[in-house]
Amino acid sequence: MKISKKNLISLVQNTETYNNPKIILEQYCINATCAVDIIYYAGFEYDDISNAVVVDLGSGTGRLSIASAFLNAKFILSVDIDIDVVNILNRNIKSLDLTSVIFPICADIKYFEISKKNLPENTKITTIMNPPFGVQSRHADRIFLEKAFSFSSIVYSIHLGGQKVQKFISNYIQKFDWMVDNILPYNMILENTYPFHTEKSKKIDINIYRFIRKE
Repeated sequence: MKISKKNLISLVQNTETYNNPKIILEQYCINATCAVDIIYYAGFEYDDISNAVVVDLGSGTGRLSIASAFLNAKFILSVDIDIDVVNILNRNIKSLDLTSVIFPICADIKYFEISKKNLPENTKITTIMNPPFGVQSRHADRIFLEKAFSFSSIVYSIHLGGQKVQKFISNYIQKFDWMVDNILPYNMILENTYPFHTEKSKKIDINIYRFIRKE
């Protein structure tokens, strides 16, 4: 599917977003520019999207999944625990005629597994995810990392910026025999999502991590 980056951002921006976000799950829509930038980074800097099986853990309304579909992923598994959000995702992919490429799954990622027995040998599995930052539940991002490392070939994950977070992640992933391959600093825009948000939008410093298995 050929589409310009500008048009892809516009397409993603116009998808349906949360109508009743749940603060306990730290639900917010990744802004369209950020979503597309991440997928372009993974797809063009490293060729990790085209013809890969993409797994979007904590997919929400599907912005990362949709961007991946337009960069020719083999297929995308979009996993989220919230059935209301999965229903929104379903409407988004149907409106874009992506039902043959994106497959929504409502599941707690703690119990989500992928069996490689049913996949062709040497299939690349690229996991992309925007896990909770752990503001509402400490260490909420750890299960996302642990799960992604259990079946992925490559992992891209969004985390808060700062040396403290970076040092923790670098140390934490060692026990899984994974390592940080690259870090892309980024200013992500968070839209006004909850009643306690006083500003229309806010920029936050994040790091986009590319993780690889240790050889």
